[in-house]
This record gives sequence, structure tokens and C-alpha cells, in this order.
Amino acid sequence: MRLFGIDFSGGNNAGAFLPSGKTRATWLWDTTLINTNAGRNAVLQFARRQQITRIYLQVNTSVAKYAYRAFIRSATSSGIQIHALDGAPDWVLPNQQIRISSLVNWVKTYNSSVTANEWFTGIQVDIEPYLLPEWYQDQDTTVTNWLDALTLFANEAQDPSLIISCTLPYWVDEIIVPVIGGTLIESVFQLMNEVTLMSYRDQAQAVVDITDTKLTLADGLGKKIFVAVETNPTSEGLYLTFYDDGRSVMEEQMREIDHLLNLHPSYAGISVNDYNGWRNLKP
Repeated sequence: MRLFGIDFSGGNNAGAFLPSGKTRATWLWDTTLINTNAGRNAVLQFARRQQITRIYLQVNTSVAKYAYRAFIRSATSSGIQIHALDGAPDWVLPNQQIRISSLVNWVKTYNSSVTANEWFTGIQVDIEPYLLPEWYQDQDTTVTNWLDALTLFANEAQDPSLIISCTLPYWVDEIIVPVIGGTLIESVFQLMNEVTLMSYRDQAQAVVDITDTKLTLADGLGKKIFVAVETNPTSEGLYLTFYDDGRSVMEEQMREIDHLLNLHPSYAGISVNDYNGWRNLKP
């Protein structure tokens, strides 16, 4: 099979389309990789070989605008969407939420100054406040600030040309928002076009077990959910990552995840964390 001039018929490095045809995505945090022609080509070659059709690319203002333009233009010609990405745990703090506004303003200003084939087609924030000491010191306030931050992001990012999304831990349905009384994920679904659940497990059934209720909720709300798998080493347990299993095992499990979740209208595809980890997986 050939796509974009690349042979995907087999070989140890060849990926496989998800049987459902849903999106295969990855995150690219190391934006220095797009600074040169060689770097941009290497990323996109890998993306085509693994049949990735969406990349979440960190916005780094120290990277030249022309590098973003060249990378997105080449990605677009290969049928790969590029979504802007940024975030940090402390973005929930009231005195840091200005960074959300700065991200959105940068993306909108960028999009307004380039041609359509160089646009970001979406924008995603990755805010993980449970990594802050404040999560353990005053969780109610931190959760409230988290929702405030995501609300600010959603309000400022509203644009018919942008898909707005965020990453969330798979246990987000256990987080109760003070005052509102409902779960955080219910509120977030009202704000976002899509949500990516960090459902890091190395067995398909385990991914299904920890995401199914969220997908069922999203089914009824007409929202889209990506599930995510991990490729990087972690001290939290080998069952969380494919680092020790390798690419062939991950591909097999991703196909099974896709098969098991495709009954959900809300299921949008699988995101792999992240480009560097995926690229460095053993066969």
C-alpha cells in the first residue's frame, strides 16, 4: 500500500492504520526538532511511516516563525494536522493563567499572518495540577482553579477554525468540583471540542476498563475522546508503558484498543506519548 508516496506494505518500521480509520496522533514537545530542514523532514518521515495524521506541536516562541510555517506546510501536504500545544501544572495558579492567554494570542496571531496550508488546525493545553504541592495542601481550591483555567482557555480559544482540546487523567471522573458539585469531566466536556485521556496502560483491555465510562458519558454529549498510550520509561510501573514491550506489541494492542472502543461514537482515536519515545522504541 502506498500513501503520500511512501510504501506502507510492511517492514519492521511500518505502522498500521487503526482498523476503524480513526486518528493516530502524537505529541512533539521538543520543538528544536523543527528548526532545520533535516529535522522537519525526519519528524514527518516518521509520521508518514507510522501513519500519524495529527501532531500536537508545542509552541515555543524561541523557535522561528518560518520553522513553524515550513513544518506545518509540509505536514499539511502529507495530510497531517498540526495542533498547537503547551501547558504546565502551575498554569492553574491565578497569577500564571496569563500564560494561557499568551498561548492563545500567539496561535491566533500566527494563524492570521500565514496562508491556510500553514495554519494550526487546533490548540491543546496540557495542565496537570495534581503534580503541584497545592494539590495535596488544598485540593478543593486547586480543582476550582483548574476549571477556571480551562474555562479561560476555552473562552479565549473559541474560533470556528480551531479544534480546542485538553489532556486529562483517566480518573478525572472522580474529581468533584466544589460549589458545582458535579465531576470535573462533566464541566470540561461543556468547554472543549475534544478531550484526550491519559489512559496509560500496556494492555488493551486495561485501557478500555479505565476509559469506558468516560466514553459513554461523551457519547451522550456529542463530544470526542482520544485515549492515550505511553512509550517513555516510568518509575510508576512497567504496566503503564510500552517502553519495555516495543513497537510491535504496541501496534498490536492499539489495534485491539481501536476494535474494542470503536462502538463508542465519541471515540476519536489514539494518541501516543510522545514522538521521541515512540521513535526510540525497540521493534
